[in-house]
Amino acid sequence: MKNQARYIIPGILIFVVATVESAGSLLGYWSESEGSIIWFVKGCVLLSLIILSFSIRNWVVHNTSNSLYRKVAWLSLASLIVCVGGDIVNANFSNTFHRYEGAVKHDYLAESILFFGPGYFLLLVNGALVSIHNEVKASVIYLSVLIGALLGIASLFVMHLPGTGVFVTVMTAGYAALIAVVGIFGFVIIHSFGGKNASTGPWLVGLGFMLAGVADAVIGNFWIYGNGGAGFYPTVRHVNWILYIASQSLVIYLPFILVLDKNT
Repeated sequence: MKNQARYIIPGILIFVVATVESAGSLLGYWSESEGSIIWFVKGCVLLSLIILSFSIRNWVVHNTSNSLYRKVAWLSLASLIVCVGGDIVNANFSNTFHRYEGAVKHDYLAESILFFGPGYFLLLVNGALVSIHNEVKASVIYLSVLIGALLGIASLFVMHLPGTGVFVTVMTAGYAALIAVVGIFGFVIIHSFGGKNASTGPWLVGLGFMLAGVADAVIGNFWIYGNGGAGFYPTVRHVNWILYIASQSLVIYLPFILVLDKNT
């Protein structure tokens, strides 16, 4: 259980780098001609997250023989890797828009749900496994899923635009329900570790779950359906990137705090 800081400091540094890059873009410090450098930095941020998550998995394996804890570590890594596939789609390197001939200009974002959907589903499963292990009542979990799904569907009705294609509508509807559940589950995670008496770790991981919901709410309201379907681009991309990396930089520590909590 030694050298815990060596796993925590990298997560902080990754978030700082991502924030500086996006803040610089928002403030106009980086020019469009430096786009290739910016994408290189973003790629390094994502790769660093994967390496850190893999390192946490190894730390868990070496510090516990509990099969559940090891499963949580593997699922955490798998969730991140699948989500990175969605990040690649969102980059829209082909620079094409209105692929589905609907009202939404950035409809390629719906394609990224093919990655983010399974990725965040794995994260949700992970959260449920930990909560059940921590003896959270099944009724609490079911109610959280129901509330989250209803909020997600309601949010789609608020932001949806007439003329949106069937594919984009179906994908965003299902994903809105899923990601809202993930956000709500942040409270369940904190509750499972003692609620207001929980240590800092569970609070931060729970915050990571909540930020996942906030980040995708920003995408839905201001990138996909915002500004009459044109999106508030590229400003929203930079804001979302900060929220997204903040979320991923926190949720990957779920197996880490699980082991620490059971050894204190």
